[in-house]
Amino acid sequence: MKGTGSAPDATLLLTVCLAVATVLMFFLGYRATREWDRSTRESVQSRGNEVLALLSVALERDMKGGQTSALLPFNQRALEGSSLYDLADRFAGLFARFPYLESIFVWKDSNSPNGLTYFFNRAERLPPWDDEASEEDPYPVNIRVDPPPVRTLVGTTRARASSGAAFVLVQTVVGGAPYQTLVHLLYSGANRLGLTAAVGFTVNLDWVRQHYFADLINQVAKIGGDPTIRIEIRDEANAVVAETGPDGSDASAVKTEAFPLAFSDRGLLRSASGDPVQIWSARVDVSRSATLLAARSGSTNTLELLAFGACVAMVALVLTVRASRAANNLALRQSEFVAAVTHEMKTPLSLITLTSNSLAHGRYASPDTISDYGRLIGIEAHNLTRLVDNVLCYARLVEARSAYSFETVDLVELVGDSMERFRLQVEDAGCDVHLDLPLVAPPIKGDRGMLQDALDNLIDNALKHGGSGGYLLVRVQSVVGKIAIEVTDRGDGIAAEDLARVFDKFYRGRGTKHGGSGLGLTIARRIIEEHGGTIEVRSAAGKGTSVTIGLPQHDT
Repeated sequence: MKGTGSAPDATLLLTVCLAVATVLMFFLGYRATREWDRSTRESVQSRGNEVLALLSVALERDMKGGQTSALLPFNQRALEGSSLYDLADRFAGLFARFPYLESIFVWKDSNSPNGLTYFFNRAERLPPWDDEASEEDPYPVNIRVDPPPVRTLVGTTRARASSGAAFVLVQTVVGGAPYQTLVHLLYSGANRLGLTAAVGFTVNLDWVRQHYFADLINQVAKIGGDPTIRIEIRDEANAVVAETGPDGSDASAVKTEAFPLAFSDRGLLRSASGDPVQIWSARVDVSRSATLLAARSGSTNTLELLAFGACVAMVALVLTVRASRAANNLALRQSEFVAAVTHEMKTPLSLITLTSNSLAHGRYASPDTISDYGRLIGIEAHNLTRLVDNVLCYARLVEARSAYSFETVDLVELVGDSMERFRLQVEDAGCDVHLDLPLVAPPIKGDRGMLQDALDNLIDNALKHGGSGGYLLVRVQSVVGKIAIEVTDRGDGIAAEDLARVFDKFYRGRGTKHGGSGLGLTIARRIIEEHGGTIEVRSAAGKGTSVTIGLPQHDT
């Protein structure tokens, strides 16, 4: 028993180790996928920061380009030494470089009270207030002298000169469109005593909203090289002005940089005199980044595979434990079966040997003793024959179904043959036998030898375990297209906890007083079911047992 108990203990220990290893594997896999997702998120966010920095640099450099290229180089001497067409040629190059410049103007002090103003407009995109275009205008710059729609703008610029500022920023509306104007004021003398000239440019904010930022962020997206990163420009009211890339949904993946809507150097803007400017924002959203989505999908799939593998492993462990226990139980039953069969064989053989030796050596007191010895040898030989028949029958059932040879069988005759074989046992047990048999029973189709073995097992069990009740009933009757054979005794019965297992091979009820192989009912059920029939056991402790088999009738 010590060796038998160590196998389940080893199996349980192995199962626990495998379960722990499976859980640990899943935990480590989970940690690895989470770390993978975290590192990918950090990498993508770093990439988003790079794109945002690139966008911020592009906005700052491009928006101050007009000021540094168009306004800063001018001084009083440069204006006096340049003709209108020299200025137009110079401004044409600036228009080509900076698309947001709509007009560049020059104001000079003259003998007239308001001075003299020259506006240089783009020929391919005239301002909405310019309605004086003609075929004589030089391309690509149209020159306007003191145009009436912008006189108020020029007047406002000159009025700002009283502060002595080098640059002024004016927010105004011209021709129904919002404009931002940046002007470089030129004074006479080092003390800036009087305004002598001004050079400025105008930016149409409607055009900027519709075209400028969209073109700029598309160029940044191409430089960034990842079309799955979303870039947005939002105005002061947080409304989207320009966007590119897929829609995002994760607020934690959004990077934002605020910038002033001023086409000016931000350093010079602090010292410039003028109207306040709006604060817009540049946003970069990496929540739909291809790298991040691939990492999320990969980590999710990996976790699902790990979970599936863990579940399969746990199910396999459970099945392995159940199979191991079943194998251990089967091995135990087989061991008990071998021991029981050995004992069951030794007992009749010992009695037969002892009795035959007594007869051979003449050790008997009367002629009646010879009859008793002969009766004992017959009973034990029958018991030994039943035991051997059960083992051989079970071997045939396990080997193949081809062992069956079907023919027409008369059940009344079958019952009579079985009772004849058990005549000595019935007399020895002193049972009151009742046979309830019809004169003629409908025939069935079956293997006579196998059915005989099944019926013999039922009668043998009734005599062994129910013989103490002194009663045995064997009944044959027709029941709704079937022939039923009932074998009933009034013995000790079967305990409720054993009743569900009476058909298990090698199983013997706890506390049984009689030997046996534990194969009788197993063989009987197998034979009956393979004949298309049914078998049912009803029992109550202390009241006896009834076994009923039902076999389909054979239509002749």
